[in-house]
Parts: sequence; structure tokens; C-alpha cells
Amino acid sequence: MTSEERERMNSLCVGIQEETDYNKFAALLHEMSNLIARKEQRRFEHHARLVWQKNRPWKTVPAVVTKIVKADFDDQPAKVEISISEADDLFREIRIENNFTDIDGGGVALTNGARLNVTFEAEIQKTG
Repeated sequence: MTSEERERMNSLCVGIQEETDYNKFAALLHEMSNLIARKEQRRFEHHARLVWQKNRPWKTVPAVVTKIVKADFDDQPAKVEISISEADDLFREIRIENNFTDIDGGGVALTNGARLNVTFEAEIQKTG
């Protein structure tokens, strides 16, 4: 963070703690979210985005791991089959690499039966 951003972040933290008006509180949170997003883009571009505040149209649906698919060759990763219950029958399952990130940034693999929330986000200019 630049020194100006750090100073503004400190000011925002104090303001968030003391604010009693909801609209002002939300505005302070939004500004802090933007500061954090700028730092994240500059310093951590090769990591998954943190979920701080959604600023695009989104929908979250429940899902469950239905199968662990072993790789055909040792140099290929295992895959996980995920079933999204709200999807149409022919489009319900997806398979992706079974390599997820835990809350501490470490790697973790899902197990059969694990319950998930799958979030879809759209780019604003692509919505109607």
C-alpha cells in the first residue's frame, strides 16, 4: 500500500468502528473494499480473489461432490465431479481439478459427499 492508502485505511478503520449511521457505515466499508481490491490487484495477482464485497451480478447455488475421478496418468491431477442441484438434468455435473484453497491459503482436496456453495458472477456489461 502507498503511504496515502495506509493513512486512509487507518482512518476508515476508525470511522467504521465509530459510525452509527448505516448508510455512512456502508460507504466506509465500500471505500475500504476498494482499497483492499487495489492492493490485491497489485501484489497478489496470481492468487485467487478474496471475497470481500460483490460488485457484479451474482447467484449462489447449493452443490455436492458426487465423485472423485482418479487421473489416468500419474502426472495428471485428480478431478472432482460436482452436482449442482438447481441446474437442468443434462447440465447438472461439472468436473474440475480437485485442488482447492483453504482459508489459510493452503491446498485441500474435496471428499465425496462434501457440500458446496457455487457462486456465479457475471460481468456487468454482459447482463441485460
